[in-house]
Amino acid sequence: MRKASIGLLFAILLWGFGASAQNTSRMDDAKLTEFSYKLSKLPFSERNVIDTACRLFETMFKGDADNADWGYQILYFYHELSCEDKTTTLHKTFSEEEIRALVHKDIKVLGGLVSDMKRFENEYGKYGYRIMSYEDTSYAIEVQPGFLYDKFKKMLTPEYAYYRGLWIKEHDIPAIWHATLAIPLSEVFKRIEWRDEFLEKNPDFIREDLVTREIERLCFIVTKGLENTSVYDEKDVIKPEYKDALQAYYRSHKQTKWGKYMTDYVHLLALNKYRNSYKIDSWVLEHLFPEGRKNIDPLLKYKDILIDNIVE
Repeated sequence: MRKASIGLLFAILLWGFGASAQNTSRMDDAKLTEFSYKLSKLPFSERNVIDTACRLFETMFKGDADNADWGYQILYFYHELSCEDKTTTLHKTFSEEEIRALVHKDIKVLGGLVSDMKRFENEYGKYGYRIMSYEDTSYAIEVQPGFLYDKFKKMLTPEYAYYRGLWIKEHDIPAIWHATLAIPLSEVFKRIEWRDEFLEKNPDFIREDLVTREIERLCFIVTKGLENTSVYDEKDVIKPEYKDALQAYYRSHKQTKWGKYMTDYVHLLALNKYRNSYKIDSWVLEHLFPEGRKNIDPLLKYKDILIDNIVE
């Protein structure tokens, strides 16, 4: 089996990191441990290994939605981990120029290779993989975010299925690109809103930690700003579109955690004539990224089982 790169493993592990009180009370450790070990024994480098992994998941978690939520997350991690070998195969099969031509539909370069490349893409697509471009300079195989969800959403709890379904819809439309806001401001607030309301209705959600981190990153955009998309004008006064959007949000979310956060933020600004200051910046950072907060991944044990038994 091929050794996965340290960078890939680090990136994948970070996906699940967060701290907050996860609701692990219904987690069956013995069952999830068994699932992880069984996954690690599958023929990892085979193209269709995810099909076998899916059958294993269905066998072990059918009728057990509480643990299926956790098993699904382990399975998704496994699927991501398997991309390393697939990316190596991609680059052994085609040149960078040929891959770029396929991704960007460059007919001139593709020429007679188009059928071979499309066959490769379609074959791997059957197992939930796709070719992705990173800043148009490098190419890799990654998972289709909805592949496992479409197969197993009916096995999950309604709460986790709801969260995961909306997460997938947003996945391919990143909010930030090159330190610049890449989506409309209204869309940022929509992404905050459904998460804020979801946690208000489901305070014991098993991945409250992940949802909270996602909200914090989005709130950073609208209360701190990005390097290339500022919340403030040249005089350090909050821009009208941000002020109006923040006020509209907290007026319709007076009782939610993040509605209250925005209320307090705008109140601080109002006391300073809506001008930014070091004090306000510090307040934002303290609330979004408090010092001393532990990063605890409830799935780390199971991810370690996979890494320790798959990666050589």
